[in-house]
Amino acid sequence: MRNFVIGLVLGMVVLPAIALAAGLLGLFSTQATSEPPRLEKAVAQRGFSASVARHAPRQANPIAPTEENLRAGLLLFRNNCAGCHGDSNQRSDWGSRNFYPRVPQFGFEHPQKPDWQMFWIVRNGVRYSGMGAWDRQLPDEKIWQVVTFLSRLDALPPPVAERWQKGPQN
Repeated sequence: MRNFVIGLVLGMVVLPAIALAAGLLGLFSTQATSEPPRLEKAVAQRGFSASVARHAPRQANPIAPTEENLRAGLLLFRNNCAGCHGDSNQRSDWGSRNFYPRVPQFGFEHPQKPDWQMFWIVRNGVRYSGMGAWDRQLPDEKIWQVVTFLSRLDALPPPVAERWQKGPQN
């Protein structure tokens, strides 16, 4: 029993205190260009997903996935998001190298979150990531159009898919 208590104290008090001290002493890298350690990335991603799932209100997407709305979402994405999130066949050099954590490149890794969570992320931003809140920058309808486009990247109608694949020049 004594060994259990010692292990518990070490695990719950001493190790976190050592990690906190290392952070406060500046022993962790703060460079945005350094690669995140695997454990940090895994913990951050799980924590982020859990927080979004907890705080984002479950609401139905009011935008129908018509070609018109998907094209509008594509245009909004290219004009406002692609600088960090890349395009159909080109990663954002800035977003994929100079942000910590790295910015998802949606032309290569399609979003896997439900519409209501993506809407909440775009509208409210992501603390400590460089993802600003678009609340009061774009009306909710426009945010929903971007979300509608992103949530259907795997199943875009042929005319919209063709426009997406051709890149930002078109």
